[in-house]
Amino acid sequence: MGVLLVCALAVVAEDVTFLNNRRQWEKLPTATLMQMGKDFMNVKNLPDSAMLCYSLIANRYNESLKGEELQQCIRAHCWIGNIYIDYFVNYTEGYKYLLRAQDLAEKHHYDKFLPVIFNLLGNFYWVQEEFGLGDQCYMEALAYHKKSFWKTIELKEYDKLPSDFVNLIYIAFDEDKLMLITKERETYRKLTIPDSAEFKFASEAMNEGVELFTKGHLEQALVTFRQALSKNKTTSPHNTAPLQVMIDMYVYKTLLQLNRDEDALATLKHSKEVLQSKLPNLMPGIYEEFAKYYRRQNNQPLADKYELLWRRSVDSIAQATQANSVNTVRFLHEIDKMNEEQQALVVKQRHDRQMLWIVGAAALVAIVLLVLLYINRRRIQENYRQLYEKNQALLAAEDARRQTAEAEHVTEVVPEAPKYSHNQMDDDVMDELWLQIKRVMETSEEIYDEQFTIDQLAELIGAKKNYVSQTINTKTGQAFSVLLNEYRIREACRRMNDREHYGNFSVEGIAQSVGYGSRSHFAKLFKAATGVPPSTYMKMCKEGTSPAPTLRREVE
Repeated sequence: MGVLLVCALAVVAEDVTFLNNRRQWEKLPTATLMQMGKDFMNVKNLPDSAMLCYSLIANRYNESLKGEELQQCIRAHCWIGNIYIDYFVNYTEGYKYLLRAQDLAEKHHYDKFLPVIFNLLGNFYWVQEEFGLGDQCYMEALAYHKKSFWKTIELKEYDKLPSDFVNLIYIAFDEDKLMLITKERETYRKLTIPDSAEFKFASEAMNEGVELFTKGHLEQALVTFRQALSKNKTTSPHNTAPLQVMIDMYVYKTLLQLNRDEDALATLKHSKEVLQSKLPNLMPGIYEEFAKYYRRQNNQPLADKYELLWRRSVDSIAQATQANSVNTVRFLHEIDKMNEEQQALVVKQRHDRQMLWIVGAAALVAIVLLVLLYINRRRIQENYRQLYEKNQALLAAEDARRQTAEAEHVTEVVPEAPKYSHNQMDDDVMDELWLQIKRVMETSEEIYDEQFTIDQLAELIGAKKNYVSQTINTKTGQAFSVLLNEYRIREACRRMNDREHYGNFSVEGIAQSVGYGSRSHFAKLFKAATGVPPSTYMKMCKEGTSPAPTLRREVE
């Protein structure tokens, strides 16, 4: 109770501070709020306060807004999106604000904002790719950075072009896709960039180093990459850490090509230190590089350790995003209330009544939503319980059948797979072959090898592949892959319940132990077969709520 009271007091104090600042700042001019936001971000490192300043500006947008006020509104949307992504780790909200900024800039023909917006969107997709979300995110990241590059050239803002080029060449080099930016690299080499431009010398050194790297002049490339940081001129201390890590990765990959593995490892450790202190949300990428490095060294224990750290860091960021969503909802609710109060100022005589109605309605909606969420949660839990009860009898029957078959196998010789020279099988022959197939599927550990195929099944039985396939299709109405998945999922259920031998396994561990290299593919098949996600199933097993593994259908 004491902890709850302390938490409650902390929330109240935070809300009071927020409301006080909001009421004071909402009357300030837009230009003043924008400068305050920059100071909070770049000098005081207070993203919450900066977010409030930018939100006050963003919420002043209306269709009649023009000139400098409209431009500041577009800038505010950009920085809100950036704060959500970099500080609150809320990628969904950040993405929404960046897209909104792009829409406003294009709608009102303020193209000068598009390079910055494209660059931020490119960084967003690049982070998603670093978290293991696929090549599509990488291609989106590359496409947005290209758009930023060409739009900056179109606007002839050459002093801003180096920062765009630094990002573009790095993500292409990091994924060995330099051929995709050949035109951009050639164009950049021909342009005259002002000496005062941030990243001018660093970007030129990177481009030269990459050229040397691709031509095999590795020692020269190494020297050039190391000179890039010393040649850098930046007006923002926030840009030093990302640039340092980029250059470290150029040096690291070059050292690997030179087989100077110890020096490469030292460089990688330096990048890790920089990221831990300055950019912790990018740690998954460095953990992944460590895993690759130790696999290259054939050091499987350390490779496994860093792969686990990579997975955990990705999961922790996902959990942080989910946890932050609660604070974000409350924060956005306060922003909505701010807008409502601004409207109420126009009609002062109705202010008290309107505010009372809004607060009451909001509270009622919140209560209703909580009740609905609670009811829905209970319903889902009850559905899961019913699925276990309905399917438990099926698995019990299957286990009993297996025990009977094993007992009979002790005294009976299972017939060998029949040999025949024609393409048709009579029923007796097919029945015997089906018994052989089920025996292998129920007793052989080889079916849990990820590479197990129908050819291996036919070899284990001693029959031809086409006869095995024909028998499976006839007896089950299914393809071999479907039959294999059913046996594997059933075994996964058993292993989740076997806490003595598999109690420390994760969902990925169970999936790999029964032949699945992809967690997402395993989860999809598991949910289709049992009606329950594997993570939920495992949790219920550990809590003792699942006395026996069950499936919704059986292989006859």
